[in-house]
Amino acid sequence: MEPARLYLLLSTIAFVAGLVHAIVAIRAGQWRESRWHIVPMAVGFIFQTLFLYERVKVHGHCPRTNLLEIYIFIGWSLVLLYFLVGTAYRLSLLGVFTAPLLAALQTFVLLSPMPPPSAKVLASKVNPWLEMHASLALMSYAAFALACVTGVMFLMQDYLLKQHRIHALFHQLPPIQKLSKAVVRMVALGVALLSVAMVFTFKIVDPIPASKLYVGWGILAFYAVILLLMWFHTLGSRHTAWLAVLGFAAPVLSLWVVTSSRA
Repeated sequence: MEPARLYLLLSTIAFVAGLVHAIVAIRAGQWRESRWHIVPMAVGFIFQTLFLYERVKVHGHCPRTNLLEIYIFIGWSLVLLYFLVGTAYRLSLLGVFTAPLLAALQTFVLLSPMPPPSAKVLASKVNPWLEMHASLALMSYAAFALACVTGVMFLMQDYLLKQHRIHALFHQLPPIQKLSKAVVRMVALGVALLSVAMVFTFKIVDPIPASKLYVGWGILAFYAVILLLMWFHTLGSRHTAWLAVLGFAAPVLSLWVVTSSRA
C-alpha cells in the first residue's frame, strides 16, 4: 500500500476508534469531560496531514486537483477548526458527532482510485493568490460542515426535550442555548473565510471559469442571507438549526461544479 493511502487508512481507524469509545462510554454512563477525548481526533488529524503532505509532493501545491483530494482537505480543515473553535466553546461531543462524517468521507476516498495529476497541473506554476483562495474557500466549507454538525446536535437535543426522553446522551450534550449560539458562530466563521477567499479572486491574473465564480459568489450570498436571518433572530433557533443542516447541501453540490469546470 502506498504511503498516502496507509496514512489515510490509519486516520480513518483513529476516527472510528474514537467514535466507538465514545458510544460505549456514553451508553455505560461513564463519559466524562476530559482532554483525553481529543486524542483520537488528534491522531486522525496527524495522519490526515501526512496524507496531504504526500499529495503535495506529487503536485507541488495544495492538493485540490480532484474531488477526492478536496474531500480530504475539507475533512482536515474540519478537524483543524474543531480544535480551534469547538474546544474553545467546550463542545467536546462535537468531535464525536464529526467523526462519522470524517470516517465516511475517508472510506469513500480509500475505496476510490486516486486520479493521477495531469501534465497541465504538473507544469503549472504555483500562484500564491490562487492557493490562498482555494485553501480559504475549502476551509469555509469545513466551517459550514461544522455548523451542520452542530445543528444536528441542537435538533437532537430539541427532539429529546420535546419527547421527554432523558437518557445518557442527553446529559452529555451541551446546553441547547450554547448549541444555538455555536451554530451562528460557525456560519459567521464560514462567511468570513469565504468572503476573504472571494476577494482574493481579484488578485488572480489567470482566467477563472465563470462557473466557478458564479458558484463561489452564490454560496457566499446564500450563507450571508442565512447569517442575517440568524443574526437578527428572524427565525427561531430550531429553524436556524435546520437552515444550517439543510443548507450544507449547497456547498456539497457546488463541489461537483467546481471540479468539473477546472481550468
